[in-house]
Amino acid sequence: MARGNRLLNRLVTTQRAVSRSARVPHAPGAVHVEGEGALAADQVFDRTIALLGLTIAAGAAAWWYMSELTADTTDWPGREANLIGLAAFAAVVTLLVYGTFRPVANAAAAAVYAVAQGLLLAWLGVAFDLGSGGLLANVFLGTLLTGLAAMALRRSPLGARPGLVAVPLCAAVGLAALALVNAAAALAGADRGLFGEDTVVPWWVWYALVVLALWTAYSFRVDLRLLDEYLAAGPSARYTWAAALAVAAGPIGVYVWRLSDFRSRDLTGTTYSGTSGGDDWADSGGGASDGGSSN
Repeated sequence: MARGNRLLNRLVTTQRAVSRSARVPHAPGAVHVEGEGALAADQVFDRTIALLGLTIAAGAAAWWYMSELTADTTDWPGREANLIGLAAFAAVVTLLVYGTFRPVANAAAAAVYAVAQGLLLAWLGVAFDLGSGGLLANVFLGTLLTGLAAMALRRSPLGARPGLVAVPLCAAVGLAALALVNAAAALAGADRGLFGEDTVVPWWVWYALVVLALWTAYSFRVDLRLLDEYLAAGPSARYTWAAALAVAAGPIGVYVWRLSDFRSRDLTGTTYSGTSGGDDWADSGGGASDGGSSN
Protein backbone atom coordinates (compact mmCIF):
# COMPACT_ATOMS: atom_id res chain seq x y z
CA MET A 1 0.00 0.00 0.00
CA ALA A 2 1.41 3.38 -1.00
CA ARG A 3 2.04 5.84 1.80
CA GLY A 4 2.44 9.57 2.09
CA ASN A 5 1.20 11.93 -0.60
CA ARG A 6 -0.67 9.59 -2.94
CA LEU A 7 -0.52 11.93 -5.94
CA LEU A 8 3.23 12.47 -5.65
CA ASN A 9 3.77 8.77 -5.05
CA ARG A 10 2.07 7.97 -8.34
CA LEU A 11 4.17 10.50 -10.23
CA VAL A 12 7.46 9.39 -8.67
CA THR A 13 6.79 5.67 -9.02
CA THR A 14 5.87 6.04 -12.68
CA GLN A 15 8.77 8.33 -13.57
CA ARG A 16 11.28 6.22 -11.70
CA ALA A 17 10.17 3.18 -13.69
CA VAL A 18 10.68 5.17 -16.90
CA SER A 19 14.16 6.24 -15.86
CA ARG A 20 15.19 2.64 -15.18
CA SER A 21 13.74 1.06 -18.27
CA ALA A 22 13.13 1.95 -21.90
CA ARG A 23 9.80 0.19 -21.66
CA VAL A 24 6.92 2.63 -21.08
CA PRO A 25 4.94 1.71 -17.93
CA HIS A 26 1.21 1.53 -17.55
CA ALA A 27 0.74 5.25 -16.81
CA PRO A 28 0.35 6.93 -20.23
CA GLY A 29 2.70 9.53 -21.60
CA ALA A 30 5.54 9.15 -19.12
CA VAL A 31 8.95 9.71 -20.70
CA HIS A 32 12.39 10.70 -19.51
CA VAL A 33 13.15 14.22 -20.72
CA GLU A 34 16.28 16.29 -20.44
CA GLY A 35 16.90 19.89 -21.45
CA GLU A 36 14.30 22.34 -22.68
CA GLY A 37 11.31 20.01 -22.51
CA ALA A 38 11.97 18.84 -18.95
CA LEU A 39 9.83 19.89 -16.02
CA ALA A 40 11.42 22.76 -14.05
CA ALA A 41 11.09 23.29 -10.31
CA ASP A 42 10.17 26.97 -10.65
CA GLN A 43 7.24 26.08 -12.89
CA VAL A 44 5.87 23.73 -10.25
CA PHE A 45 6.44 26.19 -7.41
CA ASP A 46 4.67 29.04 -9.22
CA ARG A 47 1.62 26.92 -9.99
CA THR A 48 1.52 25.43 -6.52
CA ILE A 49 1.52 28.89 -4.93
CA ALA A 50 -1.26 29.94 -7.31
CA LEU A 51 -3.34 26.87 -6.38
CA LEU A 52 -2.84 27.41 -2.65
CA GLY A 53 -3.77 31.07 -3.08
CA LEU A 54 -6.92 30.01 -4.94
CA THR A 55 -7.77 27.64 -2.11
CA ILE A 56 -7.39 30.42 0.46
CA ALA A 57 -9.51 32.85 -1.58
CA ALA A 58 -12.27 30.31 -2.19
CA GLY A 59 -12.18 29.17 1.42
CA ALA A 60 -12.35 32.70 2.84
CA ALA A 61 -15.27 33.66 0.60
CA ALA A 62 -17.12 30.43 1.37
CA TRP A 63 -16.52 30.72 5.10
CA TRP A 64 -17.89 34.26 5.16
CA TYR A 65 -20.92 33.26 3.08
CA MET A 66 -21.69 30.17 5.17
CA SER A 67 -21.21 32.07 8.42
CA GLU A 68 -23.74 34.65 7.27
CA LEU A 69 -26.22 31.85 6.61
CA THR A 70 -25.76 30.44 10.11
CA ALA A 71 -27.42 32.63 12.70
CA ASP A 72 -26.03 30.67 15.66
CA THR A 73 -22.51 29.27 15.37
CA THR A 74 -23.53 26.33 17.55
CA ASP A 75 -26.06 25.23 14.93
CA TRP A 76 -25.38 22.92 12.01
CA PRO A 77 -25.10 24.85 8.72
CA GLY A 78 -28.18 25.27 6.55
CA ARG A 79 -29.11 23.48 3.36
CA GLU A 80 -27.17 25.77 1.02
CA ALA A 81 -23.95 25.45 3.00
CA ASN A 82 -24.31 21.67 3.24
CA LEU A 83 -24.83 21.36 -0.51
CA ILE A 84 -21.68 23.39 -1.14
CA GLY A 85 -19.72 21.30 1.35
CA LEU A 86 -20.90 17.97 -0.01
CA ALA A 87 -20.25 19.02 -3.61
CA ALA A 88 -16.75 20.14 -2.64
CA PHE A 89 -16.15 16.87 -0.80
CA ALA A 90 -17.22 14.88 -3.86
CA ALA A 91 -14.92 16.91 -6.14
CA VAL A 92 -11.92 16.56 -3.81
CA VAL A 93 -12.34 12.82 -3.37
CA THR A 94 -12.91 12.25 -7.08
CA LEU A 95 -9.76 14.12 -8.12
CA LEU A 96 -7.63 12.59 -5.37
CA VAL A 97 -8.70 9.05 -6.25
CA TYR A 98 -8.26 9.71 -9.97
CA GLY A 99 -4.84 11.21 -9.33
CA THR A 100 -3.64 8.05 -7.60
CA PHE A 101 -4.09 6.18 -10.88
CA ARG A 102 -3.42 8.78 -13.58
CA PRO A 103 -1.68 12.18 -13.42
CA VAL A 104 -4.11 15.12 -13.30
CA ALA A 105 -2.22 17.24 -15.81
CA ASN A 106 -5.08 19.57 -16.73
CA ALA A 107 -4.94 23.17 -15.46
CA ALA A 108 -8.73 23.44 -15.22
CA ALA A 109 -8.94 20.26 -13.13
CA ALA A 110 -6.21 21.56 -10.83
CA ALA A 111 -8.11 24.83 -10.38
CA VAL A 112 -11.33 22.94 -9.66
CA TYR A 113 -9.52 20.96 -6.99
CA ALA A 114 -8.05 24.10 -5.41
CA VAL A 115 -11.47 25.76 -5.21
CA ALA A 116 -13.14 22.57 -3.93
CA GLN A 117 -10.44 22.18 -1.28
CA GLY A 118 -11.13 25.70 -0.05
CA LEU A 119 -14.90 25.17 -0.02
CA LEU A 120 -14.54 21.89 1.86
CA LEU A 121 -12.27 23.34 4.54
CA ALA A 122 -14.60 26.34 4.92
CA TRP A 123 -17.64 24.08 5.31
CA LEU A 124 -15.87 21.97 7.94
CA GLY A 125 -14.79 25.14 9.72
CA VAL A 126 -18.40 26.35 9.92
CA ALA A 127 -20.04 22.99 10.56
CA PHE A 128 -17.80 22.13 13.49
CA ASP A 129 -17.31 25.63 14.85
CA LEU A 130 -19.47 24.78 17.88
CA GLY A 131 -19.57 28.37 19.03
CA SER A 132 -15.78 28.66 19.22
CA GLY A 133 -15.61 31.91 17.25
CA GLY A 134 -13.99 30.46 14.17
CA LEU A 135 -11.16 28.55 15.84
CA LEU A 136 -11.43 25.52 13.54
CA ALA A 137 -11.45 27.79 10.51
CA ASN A 138 -8.24 29.33 11.83
CA VAL A 139 -6.72 25.87 12.18
CA PHE A 140 -7.37 25.21 8.49
CA LEU A 141 -6.20 28.69 7.50
CA GLY A 142 -3.01 28.14 9.47
CA THR A 143 -2.42 24.94 7.50
CA LEU A 144 -2.74 26.79 4.20
CA LEU A 145 -0.57 29.70 5.28
CA THR A 146 2.12 27.35 6.53
CA GLY A 147 1.98 25.62 3.15
CA LEU A 148 2.60 28.93 1.42
CA ALA A 149 5.43 29.62 3.85
CA ALA A 150 6.95 26.24 2.95
CA MET A 151 6.88 27.11 -0.75
CA ALA A 152 8.40 30.54 -0.15
CA LEU A 153 11.11 29.12 2.09
CA ARG A 154 11.90 26.37 -0.40
CA ARG A 155 12.63 28.98 -3.06
CA SER A 156 14.86 31.04 -0.76
CA PRO A 157 18.47 30.37 0.28
CA LEU A 158 17.07 29.14 3.60
CA GLY A 159 15.50 26.23 1.78
CA ALA A 160 18.80 24.37 1.85
CA ARG A 161 18.97 24.49 5.63
CA PRO A 162 18.68 21.24 7.63
CA GLY A 163 15.19 20.14 8.57
CA LEU A 164 15.73 20.98 12.23
CA VAL A 165 16.08 24.60 11.15
CA ALA A 166 13.75 24.76 8.15
CA VAL A 167 10.70 23.12 9.74
CA PRO A 168 10.47 25.37 12.85
CA LEU A 169 11.23 28.43 10.72
CA CYS A 170 8.47 27.53 8.26
CA ALA A 171 6.04 26.93 11.12
CA ALA A 172 6.94 30.28 12.69
CA VAL A 173 6.31 32.13 9.42
CA GLY A 174 2.95 30.39 9.00
CA LEU A 175 1.89 31.26 12.55
CA ALA A 176 3.01 34.86 12.11
CA ALA A 177 0.92 35.13 8.93
CA LEU A 178 -2.07 33.65 10.76
CA ALA A 179 -1.65 36.15 13.60
CA LEU A 180 -1.45 39.05 11.13
CA VAL A 181 -4.66 37.92 9.39
CA ASN A 182 -6.51 37.71 12.69
CA ALA A 183 -5.10 41.04 13.89
CA ALA A 184 -6.26 42.70 10.68
CA ALA A 185 -9.70 41.15 11.10
CA ALA A 186 -9.90 42.39 14.68
CA LEU A 187 -8.91 45.91 13.63
CA ALA A 188 -11.61 45.78 10.97
CA GLY A 189 -14.18 45.11 13.68
CA ALA A 190 -14.60 41.34 13.36
CA ASP A 191 -16.04 39.74 16.48
CA ARG A 192 -14.73 36.27 15.61
CA GLY A 193 -11.23 34.87 15.25
CA LEU A 194 -8.25 34.46 17.53
CA PHE A 195 -8.40 38.10 18.63
CA GLY A 196 -12.14 38.70 18.23
CA GLU A 197 -14.10 40.39 21.01
CA ASP A 198 -16.48 37.44 21.32
CA THR A 199 -13.73 34.80 21.32
CA VAL A 200 -12.05 33.35 24.37
CA VAL A 201 -9.15 31.20 23.23
CA PRO A 202 -8.18 28.47 25.73
CA TRP A 203 -4.47 28.07 26.41
CA TRP A 204 -4.39 24.63 24.83
CA VAL A 205 -5.57 26.04 21.50
CA TRP A 206 -2.36 28.06 21.17
CA TYR A 207 -0.30 24.95 21.81
CA ALA A 208 -2.41 23.00 19.31
CA LEU A 209 -1.81 25.67 16.66
CA VAL A 210 1.95 25.49 17.23
CA VAL A 211 1.99 21.69 17.01
CA LEU A 212 -0.16 21.71 13.88
CA ALA A 213 2.06 24.34 12.27
CA LEU A 214 5.13 22.19 12.91
CA TRP A 215 3.31 19.12 11.60
CA THR A 216 2.22 20.97 8.47
CA ALA A 217 5.71 22.34 7.86
CA TYR A 218 7.15 18.86 8.19
CA SER A 219 4.49 17.40 5.89
CA PHE A 220 5.24 19.92 3.16
CA ARG A 221 8.95 19.31 3.64
CA VAL A 222 8.42 15.61 2.93
CA ASP A 223 6.27 16.40 -0.11
CA LEU A 224 8.81 18.85 -1.51
CA ARG A 225 11.59 16.35 -0.95
CA LEU A 226 9.53 13.80 -2.88
CA LEU A 227 9.03 16.43 -5.58
CA ASP A 228 12.82 16.79 -5.79
CA GLU A 229 13.12 13.11 -6.58
CA TYR A 230 10.43 13.40 -9.21
CA LEU A 231 12.16 16.34 -10.89
CA ALA A 232 15.52 14.56 -10.81
CA ALA A 233 13.97 11.67 -12.76
CA GLY A 234 13.40 13.96 -15.77
CA PRO A 235 9.62 14.24 -16.20
CA SER A 236 8.09 16.07 -19.13
CA ALA A 237 6.93 19.67 -18.73
CA ARG A 238 3.44 18.49 -19.65
CA TYR A 239 3.12 17.24 -16.06
CA THR A 240 3.67 20.66 -14.49
CA TRP A 241 0.08 20.95 -13.30
CA ALA A 242 0.05 17.35 -12.09
CA ALA A 243 3.08 18.01 -9.88
CA ALA A 244 1.69 21.35 -8.68
CA LEU A 245 -1.65 19.78 -7.80
CA ALA A 246 0.08 16.99 -5.91
CA VAL A 247 1.88 19.50 -3.68
CA ALA A 248 -1.17 21.78 -3.37
CA ALA A 249 -3.15 18.81 -2.06
CA GLY A 250 -0.97 18.98 1.05
CA PRO A 251 -3.53 20.80 3.23
CA ILE A 252 -5.88 17.83 2.87
CA GLY A 253 -2.97 15.42 3.10
CA VAL A 254 -2.01 16.79 6.52
CA TYR A 255 -5.27 15.45 7.92
CA VAL A 256 -5.70 12.37 5.70
CA TRP A 257 -2.36 10.97 4.54
CA ARG A 258 0.00 11.98 7.31
CA LEU A 259 -2.25 11.01 10.20
CA SER A 260 -2.56 7.51 8.72
CA ASP A 261 1.18 7.18 8.09
CA PHE A 262 2.72 6.99 11.54
CA ARG A 263 4.33 3.71 10.55
CA SER A 264 5.24 4.91 7.07
CA ARG A 265 8.84 5.11 5.97
CA ASP A 266 8.13 8.83 5.52
CA LEU A 267 8.65 9.09 9.27
CA THR A 268 11.37 6.52 9.91
CA GLY A 269 14.41 8.37 8.66
CA THR A 270 14.88 6.76 5.24
CA THR A 271 16.48 9.24 2.90
CA TYR A 272 15.76 9.87 -0.73
CA SER A 273 17.94 8.85 -3.59
CA GLY A 274 18.61 10.47 -6.90
CA THR A 275 18.22 14.09 -5.84
CA SER A 276 20.76 16.85 -6.03
CA GLY A 277 22.41 18.13 -2.90
CA GLY A 278 21.57 21.73 -3.75
CA ASP A 279 17.86 21.00 -3.56
CA ASP A 280 18.07 19.06 -0.31
CA TRP A 281 15.52 20.38 2.12
CA ALA A 282 15.99 17.48 4.49
CA ASP A 283 18.36 17.12 7.35
CA SER A 284 21.01 14.46 7.27
CA GLY A 285 18.71 12.21 9.28
CA GLY A 286 16.18 12.10 6.48
CA GLY A 287 12.59 11.94 7.62
CA ALA A 288 11.35 11.29 4.12
CA SER A 289 10.29 8.30 2.16
CA ASP A 290 11.97 6.50 -0.64
CA GLY A 291 9.30 7.53 -3.07
CA GLY A 292 6.21 5.83 -1.77
CA SER A 293 6.87 2.25 -2.75
CA SER A 294 4.46 -0.48 -1.86
CA ASN A 295 4.75 -2.46 1.32
